[in-house]
Amino acid sequence: MKKNIKYAGITAAALLMVAPIAAPVLNASNVQTVQAASGNLQQGQQEATDRVMALMSDKDFASADVFKSSLSGMTKAGYNAKQGLDAFTKGSPIKDSMIGVIISIDRKTINNAGVTFSVQALSATGTPYSYADYLTRVNEATSQPGNVILQINAYDSEGTQVATKNVTFSNKNVIEQAPTALNVTYTDPLNVAVNSSTSAPKYTTSVDSTVLDQNKKNIAVSTVKPSGNIYTSSASALLDDGKTDILKSQTFDQDGQTYYQKVTLLLNRKTADVSSISKGFENGTAGYAITFNGKQAIAANYDQGANSISYVRAIQVGKTTTPTPDPGNGDWTSAATKGVVTVKTSIGHLYNDDNKLTTRSLGPATDWQTDQVRTNTKTGAKQYRVSTHEWVNEADVNFNDGTVTGDGLGNVQDLGGMKTLSLDGPAGFVYTLFKTDGTNATRGLAGLSSWATDKKASDAAGNTYYRVSTDEWVRMGSGVTVK
Repeated sequence: MKKNIKYAGITAAALLMVAPIAAPVLNASNVQTVQAASGNLQQGQQEATDRVMALMSDKDFASADVFKSSLSGMTKAGYNAKQGLDAFTKGSPIKDSMIGVIISIDRKTINNAGVTFSVQALSATGTPYSYADYLTRVNEATSQPGNVILQINAYDSEGTQVATKNVTFSNKNVIEQAPTALNVTYTDPLNVAVNSSTSAPKYTTSVDSTVLDQNKKNIAVSTVKPSGNIYTSSASALLDDGKTDILKSQTFDQDGQTYYQKVTLLLNRKTADVSSISKGFENGTAGYAITFNGKQAIAANYDQGANSISYVRAIQVGKTTTPTPDPGNGDWTSAATKGVVTVKTSIGHLYNDDNKLTTRSLGPATDWQTDQVRTNTKTGAKQYRVSTHEWVNEADVNFNDGTVTGDGLGNVQDLGGMKTLSLDGPAGFVYTLFKTDGTNATRGLAGLSSWATDKKASDAAGNTYYRVSTDEWVRMGSGVTVK
């Protein structure tokens, strides 16, 4: 809830949005109109001026682009210049849409009184910005969650200040960093039956590869192109010249034999620029990487012109090979359990009741209810059941039975649909985000903002947390409400 604080002729300071900080300071955004000690306005004129100033309130922008265009449109000539009401609202970020409710009598009274207005930006400590510094601050607040504090001043016809107010324009939308890393995971090897046709791996585009960027965000693949050739060596498969080490048989008739096939993933250049990423990777620039199942790429793994990346998958034939990782061929003993499994950073492969790899997988960082765990009597490997006849390997997930220990979060529960988590102000206040392991995340959320949440959890001390992204949680406390 916004709170109005009266000040007697002093300028309040506002906290710039720098995460992670959780210490509130006085915010200049909600200061009520302060009348000057002297002025030549009559009572009705002063009251009309105060009403107009009261309509100029804080504004949040959901789009970073709109935030920037709204503030950067103010010209150098109009910055901190005394202008009439109509000229002022058109030339500054205080658009007519913000104060369109001004009644005509107030507008007429202000114009007849010769009242003028000016706008300038303030630093966090209340120091006025130059026009150049103002534009710099707009750019800073656009590239990451931030705000710009504007001081609005009103003057009578003789230039005496008769009212002042500070308002805050906040960017709630981060311009996402372009991908600098492509981390590809896929099933290797692909298991096929003896005497099965080579057509299936050649022509099916239903591969289970996943591409994540440096922030573990999924990169959509526009087209999947498995090679029409099967090779007897990995190097020849990557070259894919259609000449060397080609399997000419139309079936996989060699039990236990391993073959190789190139798979190419075409990416949308607007989503991920392979040229930019590969050049940074080749130059050794920090943060740039291309990997396949954790192994660094070589030049043959990507095509800058086609904006594609390629890997070679092994194809193993017959019963002498088993899925990777191999849970073993012993008997399985099952036991009832209750909890949630969370898939790690790579996909979680699913196996059927006979421990055969299915065509489905679980996405990275997703949560799934489980009611049974089975253990292989030969190897000790464990799997959790996530559907009637599908199991996921223990190595691919983290299991949480609701018991809270150490500093991490446990007892994860669904909220039964999306709820809204609201954060009180001031806008410059930053609420710390926590990860599932209990450590601080690298970001924070600004005050006077609302976020969707779908789960809650708790720590060993009994604190309650609400999830607002894949692994970022807000701790329940003062200023936090969920409805």
